[in-house]
Amino acid sequence: MIKGWASELLDVGEEDALLVSELRCTEPGCPPLETVVALLRAGGEKRQFKIHKPIMDLTRDDLIAAVRTPHAHDLT
Repeated sequence: MIKGWASELLDVGEEDALLVSELRCTEPGCPPLETVVALLRAGGEKRQFKIHKPIMDLTRDDLIAAVRTPHAHDLT
């Protein structure tokens, strides 16, 4: 479900890699679980989005907000 939403929102191609993970956060003030969506495009572009909710609680609107947020991580 989440991977499908992310694939659609990020226009993921056949050669791209899309990863969705739930990680424990140990940083102060961070929720105990967060969802991380990482996109590795075939051309080398890398993007990562952190959503401070467990996968079970994540909604499509949460993912849309993360993708549209200017501070979303663009990695090189």
